[in-house]
Amino acid sequence: MRRRALLATVGAATVGGCTIGGDPPDRNGLSIRAPTFEDGTIPERYTCDGAGVSPPLRVEGLPDRTESVAITGEWLQSINPASGPSTIWLLWDLPAEGPLDVPENIAPDPEPDAIAGAKQGRNDEGSIGYRSPCHEAPDDNEYRFVVLALSESPAIEAGAARDTFDDAVESTIAASTSMHTTYERF
Repeated sequence: MRRRALLATVGAATVGGCTIGGDPPDRNGLSIRAPTFEDGTIPERYTCDGAGVSPPLRVEGLPDRTESVAITGEWLQSINPASGPSTIWLLWDLPAEGPLDVPENIAPDPEPDAIAGAKQGRNDEGSIGYRSPCHEAPDDNEYRFVVLALSESPAIEAGAARDTFDDAVESTIAASTSMHTTYERF
């Protein structure tokens, strides 16, 4: 969790990408977006108040040196100095093809069938796959989805926790960028 705590304090640097120590990677046109999120807001379907399924995402502009793609989802309001943002999704070993379309409703399996070869890790509640946004206070409504273009596939098993994931990808991030969203629950 030490890396997430550090990343949470970096703030704007995460928009363009970052690594722990050293210069942040150039995002080189890398982008992530959710076609169903209007005005930067998460629709109810992808939250605990709806079906709670994972959202569809589109990744474009992968650098030539990309061998693998990873996506993380984070709840930003749960940031604290000890743990950083709360992880709501870890998805990796996505194909380095652009554009990359991640379908909605990926099953909560360590190796989901929706994308050949993909792996999912544990969210901060300890379950595999996407944990839908479900904050309890009106001001706790900020979320972030981060795409990482990796120079090699992470050498970790499906079902890994966030710290294991961070350790595995840290030195392989070729580019990264993020998309900030909100869920207006109240």
